[in-house]
Amino acid sequence: MKISPLELLLLEMASGFYLGAFVLYMSEILLSRPTRVPWAPVTAGIGGVLFQSLAIFIRFGFQGHVALLSLREVLSFFSWTLVLAFLYLEHQRKVRILGLFIFGIASLSTLMVIGISFHSPIFSSRAPIGLLLSLHTILIDLGLASAALAFIVSLLYLILDFFLRNKIFNRFFSRIPSLETLDQLNNNFSGLGFVFLTTGLIFAMIWSWEKFGRTLPHASQGGLAFIGAFLVWVAYAATVLLRWSKRFRGKQAAYLSISGFLIFAATITALALFSKGSHFIL
Repeated sequence: MKISPLELLLLEMASGFYLGAFVLYMSEILLSRPTRVPWAPVTAGIGGVLFQSLAIFIRFGFQGHVALLSLREVLSFFSWTLVLAFLYLEHQRKVRILGLFIFGIASLSTLMVIGISFHSPIFSSRAPIGLLLSLHTILIDLGLASAALAFIVSLLYLILDFFLRNKIFNRFFSRIPSLETLDQLNNNFSGLGFVFLTTGLIFAMIWSWEKFGRTLPHASQGGLAFIGAFLVWVAYAATVLLRWSKRFRGKQAAYLSISGFLIFAATITALALFSKGSHFIL
């Protein structure tokens, strides 16, 4: 399904705003003095998310249903979710350093959406996509976004820990939240990712039962994708359970979150590259 000219224009404008926000956050770190307009990068991010919201609305309206059927749509929804989550965090926690990473990723993702054409949908059938599969695709993408946020704060945790152990006190160090704050954010995002992924898999199992009479699809019906998602779920389940048992904290939890995101991203990438556009056969 090709991209419409209006949707393309909106994504280009969103990408420009995201890039502007990234540059503004970068300037805050590079400049030795505080920025004169502290609300400028947030304003740019809000502008970008508004344009991308319109693009997503047009995409869903053009399809006639809410579902993420192509890698292009997954990337667009992924970057949109990241920016929304950051804007909320910036309002609640004032974690401005995250903006440097979030808007860098969002700008790159929207550029990929613009520059790469994915003509074949993930779902190979032309039949209408039901509510269960729509919820499945959206929840899995929300899980991926939560995993990415946990990945970013985990990297910041390891960077800050390195700075503290080596007594490096620079401008980047002064803008990183405390280890306690980063560990708590990692805990929250990992938990959200686990909840989204679990719920998304449950909806997929219910759909498979209604469609094929079994909760685990055959390989030709998306079984390999389900196994990959299940491995991601196991990694996140281990992360959450170990945190709840208070055995893994700090650096150990950061390494777990990084590993979980890499498994998640590798699964999505493998599905996009080797499934030849087929996720389930309806």
